[in-house]
Amino acid sequence: MGLDLKIVGDACLTEPSIPIEDITKDIIDLSERMKVKMVEWGGIGLAAPQVGHNIRLIVMRLSTGQIQEMINPRISWTSEDRKTSEEGCLSIPKKFMWINRPEQVRVKFQTSEGKFKYWCLNKMDARVLLHEYDHLDGILMTERL
Repeated sequence: MGLDLKIVGDACLTEPSIPIEDITKDIIDLSERMKVKMVEWGGIGLAAPQVGHNIRLIVMRLSTGQIQEMINPRISWTSEDRKTSEEGCLSIPKKFMWINRPEQVRVKFQTSEGKFKYWCLNKMDARVLLHEYDHLDGILMTERL
């Protein structure tokens, strides 16, 4: 079963996502399909609302090249140091905007195996996480201008 990319104007992109209660086979399958589609579509991050599922799940390619799923990510801290950089969004095709975001972020999440991870992400990894995290809250980058 394929995934369709939702484009700006679709209601699911502006609705808050609900936490994932149980990491089921369906959730694991969805995260794996999202990883494949993210790469196919040329992205470095993808949130479940972008494929029509308003649940708290993101996938992202880290600067190391590793692709990681994050189930129920929760940001616990962002740095005061900020940087303005150009961002794009798969759900807003061919549009790039200069967005100011924190340079570091701490995040807690679960993997598809149910393990809890606590990471501190920097620079581009932090930016990608914050962008995808916004999607989980129904926020598009156009609202960050």
